[in-house]
Amino acid sequence: MYNIYNPIELSDEQKMVYIRLLIYLAKADNNPDYIEKQFIKNMITRFQLSPTLLQNISVPRSLDDLYGLLRPIRERAIALDLLHCLRFAASVDSVIDEEEVKIIRTVANILEIDDDTLLVINNFVFDEMIFLKQACDVLETEEVRC
Repeated sequence: MYNIYNPIELSDEQKMVYIRLLIYLAKADNNPDYIEKQFIKNMITRFQLSPTLLQNISVPRSLDDLYGLLRPIRERAIALDLLHCLRFAASVDSVIDEEEVKIIRTVANILEIDDDTLLVINNFVFDEMIFLKQACDVLETEEVRC
């Protein structure tokens, strides 16, 4: 995920890993809702992926597929960013399913990210969600105070 503070350059292959995992995560509860689909569409737009790359997207069907999919993620910074993106995507619908947690934990294990680091990512995303909720509340009020 690109953030405005510290952008991470990704190859098209790495971007496709993000998109495929986001789709896999959204399908984890067998009921991807509108906000999850919209999040994925926004990521595709942000990544500026060509339509030809998006044709015939497949998601992992086994643990071996997941290992194969994650091969392009070699740098720790990208691995952490990917986990942040997955955890954020799991949170956008306000319901984090057990299957989503299992997928994120499996991806973290494959990328050799320890549980303590994963906990920091989880806490960071939780704080981000609170901040965004509060920002929405403030922006929806009629009076803005400095």
